[in-house]
This record gives sequence, C-alpha cells and structure tokens, in this order.
Amino acid sequence: MKKIFCIIIILLMSSSLVIADKHEKKFITKKEFIEKNLKQLEQRFDQIDTNKDGKMTAEEEKAFVAKVKRARADRQALLILMDENKDGKITPEEEKKLLMAMDSNKDGEVTPAEQKAFRDKITKKK
Repeated sequence: MKKIFCIIIILLMSSSLVIADKHEKKFITKKEFIEKNLKQLEQRFDQIDTNKDGKMTAEEEKAFVAKVKRARADRQALLILMDENKDGKITPEEEKKLLMAMDSNKDGEVTPAEQKAFRDKITKKK
C-alpha cells in the first residue's frame, strides 16, 4: 500500500510545480502543494476504496494497480495500432483513422462503450 501512495505523491509533485517563464515563482510552498493536490488524492483514494467504507485494503489496492496496468497496456496497444507506418510517431491522420474506426455509430464521438467494444474486437483478433 505504501508503494501506491509513493507513486501518487511523486506524480502529483511532478505536476504541481510549473515553471513557465522567468517572471513566475520557481517554487511551491508546502501549504500550496497540499491545497492543490488534496482533492486529487481524495479522488484517487475514492477510486481505490471500491466498497466505500473509508478504508483501503490490500485487495482494493491490488485491484486498482491491476486496473491501471490494464489501462496502460490498452493505451500502448492503441498507440501501436495508430502508428500504421511504424515510424514511432502518431500523425493526425493516423489518429483520425483510429477514432473513426472506434466510432461504431458514426456520430462523430467515441464513447467509453465504443472504446471497450473496439478494444474487445481487436483483442479477439490477436
């Protein structure tokens, strides 16, 4: 459980300090950091605490980590599919072609259900 919190904290810290130009401050105070990231931490905890009892169990953490790993693998598979010419770059045309293939009802929007159906379809082909 400590590992997941460490990862979450590191990710939040890396996104908390933005240095845009020489006129902006180049630091964040502890209070600012906590205020900025508390809501994100609460949301992440709620995602992990699936039975909503206010406690995170090892089983809930394990399930969450597995879900994150599946999502990463899915994203990687989609990136490989999008890169038709295998140059390691996704062009706008390649992205558009994949999104059109996912949009099963052709309404111009790709819903989570359409994403899942497309993912299931390509998984069966492998």
